[in-house]
Amino acid sequence: VQKAPFTVVGVSATFRYETADNEIPKFWEQFNQSGKNTLIASMYGVSIDKDMDGNEFEYLIADNYNPLKEIPADFVTHLVPEYTWAIFSCRGALMDSGSLPDIHKKIFTEWLPQNRDYEIAAGYHIEMYSNPIDYAKGIEDENYYSEIWVPVRKK
Repeated sequence: VQKAPFTVVGVSATFRYETADNEIPKFWEQFNQSGKNTLIASMYGVSIDKDMDGNEFEYLIADNYNPLKEIPADFVTHLVPEYTWAIFSCRGALMDSGSLPDIHKKIFTEWLPQNRDYEIAAGYHIEMYSNPIDYAKGIEDENYYSEIWVPVRKK
């Protein structure tokens, strides 16, 4: 899917690849406990590794930027460039087996390595989250919907 450039606003932190699986959930917990989750909708988890060869990457808990709204203190904006995105749909409780974690693994261990037509185009990786209030059990709902976006280009 071709997407025009878009700007996100959110809170940012840098993570090491080797510890990110444990540290990012803590970052989300701190974000929610701090009350910052009342300032933005936290629609995205945006991973940015511009060089695609380091040990670290930037991660944003983010929402679509609205230029008519003031940017809260400690928040940043980031322009996501135009890309063609491979979009993978996930249905089920956010962190359950078969949902987001398994789809992540399959994208990078199966889909990308075996794909004859496309390769990764840039060091972005975006998780898009539905609004939890739309589901009876929030992010734990068996029908909860999320997506993983990976920028790709023709080989």
